[in-house]
Amino acid sequence: MDVRGIVAILFGQKIDYDILDDTIFEFNVGKATRCAITHPSIHFFNQLPLLVVIQALASALLAFPLYKLNVQPTKKKIVWSTAFTFLIALPSACYEPIYIIRLFEIHHIGLRMVLMTFPLVGGLRVLESYFGFTPDIPAKNFTNYLAYFSCPFIVKFDDDKQEPKRVSIEYFRQQFQIVGTYFIYTGLLMSLLWHYDWQLFELQSSVDSFDHSLSELMSWKNLLNNYFVALILSLGLKQSTAGVSLLYSLAFGYETQDVVLSPLTKSQSVSEFWGRQWNVAVHKGLKNGVYKPTRYMTNSNVMGIFAAFVISGVMHEYVNLVIFSRTGIEFKWNYILFFGYNACLLFAEHMFRSLEIVQGIVSKLPKPLITALVLCSALPFAHLFTGDWIVHGYFDAVMYAEPTILCRSL
Repeated sequence: MDVRGIVAILFGQKIDYDILDDTIFEFNVGKATRCAITHPSIHFFNQLPLLVVIQALASALLAFPLYKLNVQPTKKKIVWSTAFTFLIALPSACYEPIYIIRLFEIHHIGLRMVLMTFPLVGGLRVLESYFGFTPDIPAKNFTNYLAYFSCPFIVKFDDDKQEPKRVSIEYFRQQFQIVGTYFIYTGLLMSLLWHYDWQLFELQSSVDSFDHSLSELMSWKNLLNNYFVALILSLGLKQSTAGVSLLYSLAFGYETQDVVLSPLTKSQSVSEFWGRQWNVAVHKGLKNGVYKPTRYMTNSNVMGIFAAFVISGVMHEYVNLVIFSRTGIEFKWNYILFFGYNACLLFAEHMFRSLEIVQGIVSKLPKPLITALVLCSALPFAHLFTGDWIVHGYFDAVMYAEPTILCRSL
């Protein structure tokens, strides 16, 4: 059998059937409700590993010229470096998922999202290599850089040996435990929210609109709706990044770092939420590829932060346009507005956190309350991030990768 035949078998089955048509067990609850326990789609997990390997190999193809032109030279050839970075490397990173989607006719939104690791993480690493902010250990030699650049998230390095850390039995045990635990958490929360169309409480305005009044934005219903969707996104991101990283480790033999920690339970500031808790891989890419170069060129910390959040917004708009291309989504500035608002929160934090009165108040508050206040500063506008994902079916698609308990009226 040739390659085309294998691809046809793997990607010929489209994951677009009614999830309740594929169940493990069904049972009645009273006379009016029938429930079912669903299982993750076999076709989803058949296709996922191949896409992870394709992403790693696509990254590896860019790693060698980037290392030779941008990372290794003590004196770069600016013309060649600039031409390759902005005319070949960045366009390739952005177009690669579109090409793969068309080549394999990938319809499933969750699988399309897996392909976004290359333009998001890889694209930012292209920029950091051009501006000279590649971390020291990956820049030490090509073997290190290849492992660093080809990893969809963050490969772990041994500080003493100055090389990628090899996997161990204990590492696999921990990773399988993380994936399994969050597999259950995500499935249970999805089982609840699915029955309410992902919004527990009804509001007058559509979840993806700009029509919310100030009172509606600040209402407890809006805050709780946004919190639960953010929670399911956080749990799902934790599970998916750990799962994809595990596949990378199985394929290439290197350990990876956790990408999502505990943003909704342990963040003690806005900067900690975005910098050390939520998607650390994208944060490091934005820091090295956007923030540091902008701060260096403008000599302004404020401009560096502003540029990082604007680029983050543009990147997320691009992701939406690609993964939801079959649903008729349009560019609406949602993410740029959301990340612009969070940049303002970060500016305010930097301005006021050093004040003695602020430090005095914060020192007396319990940590869970500080976390709640941090979340409440962003939750009124969180629907700008999650609204399109609800309306255009991201969470409905992800359910094909989760075990769920779903009920319908008879």
